[in-house]
Amino acid sequence: MNKLSLPPKNVSEVLSGEKLADKLKSLIGMKFILTNKPRTDGSMLRKLITRVLDDNSIETADKEDYVIIPVKKKGIPKLLACLADSYIVTTGDNYNLQVWNRFPNTSNTLIEYSGTTNCINCRDIRFIFVQIDTATQQIQTVVVATPQYIVDKFGEFGIPTMKYQLIISDLKRREITQSKSKCLFFDDTEKMSYHTTKEYRISSDKISEKPKSGNLLSINVIKNIVVDSLLGKNIANTDTKNRGQALERIVADFLGYKVDETLTGGYPDIPNQLLEIKVQDSATVDLGKYSPSNPVVVNDELGLTTEDIRYLIALTDEKGAIEGVILCPGKKLGSLFTFVNDTNFKCQRSIPMSFFNNYKGSSAFNP
Repeated sequence: MNKLSLPPKNVSEVLSGEKLADKLKSLIGMKFILTNKPRTDGSMLRKLITRVLDDNSIETADKEDYVIIPVKKKGIPKLLACLADSYIVTTGDNYNLQVWNRFPNTSNTLIEYSGTTNCINCRDIRFIFVQIDTATQQIQTVVVATPQYIVDKFGEFGIPTMKYQLIISDLKRREITQSKSKCLFFDDTEKMSYHTTKEYRISSDKISEKPKSGNLLSINVIKNIVVDSLLGKNIANTDTKNRGQALERIVADFLGYKVDETLTGGYPDIPNQLLEIKVQDSATVDLGKYSPSNPVVVNDELGLTTEDIRYLIALTDEKGAIEGVILCPGKKLGSLFTFVNDTNFKCQRSIPMSFFNNYKGSSAFNP
């Protein structure tokens, strides 16, 4: 176990924000090769930070001296001994800070120490932002910030967004990507089939318009139009949200929609075809606020639920190339893959990229 993942022995002796930023100054200019796999890159960054900070001066608590309050340790920072979490910043006009399963800038308790009134609250956890130049693959900026600083400078965090998740194992992924068709496919549910057509019709509707019974393309028609065209296509290696939107536009274009229309951002991604679209490059797929594991009616007119919604999941390699496709109704996902048993949530705050650019070449605390 990484030593820094344990609680500090004494909260009062944890490095101050100023000292934390000063120690991390040695990261500036260091090479950091991005794999564009969020989990892998995040783990690599934590290991790098640990090597810098763990100089044997950090004391951690004994197991019997503390209690972890959140169920299943949800929201506990990976660099708990330093009261910090780390985040990678790369390109774009804005950086979308996402804090999972923890309410930043609140007094919600994460750790209680036995026999004392001492505790660690959400507001005690600092953010370590590490900006990486994607051209040179070098660390160019480090900013250490408290939740209060983020709120004061950029505004309150957004209302927490609940998220369901799906696990696609490496074994199942290989079975799909190494198969002859490179596609895992299942037909529409019986309820959905009643409203579909097997004829391909270029839609005059907008992506956002409600579907009409008899005008929905069958999932088999969607497969014939989309799957082969997607295989080998490259999705730019940016953050998950932008990659997902890029794929939505590609699929919509293949289906005959005008892709200059603003994406709906709701569920499902292409409402006019009741088609939900995901990009998967790690074991976990974020399903969003809706999941077939919790069937709810999402179209009152047609009486269709999350089990009937069609899911298209593009499996991408480390360079962003689509090497496999899953296309099936939501009802099939549970028998093929593993739903995470409970939901997760995230609190978000947009930060202008210019903020990080202003401190290029330096490591600063609440600048």
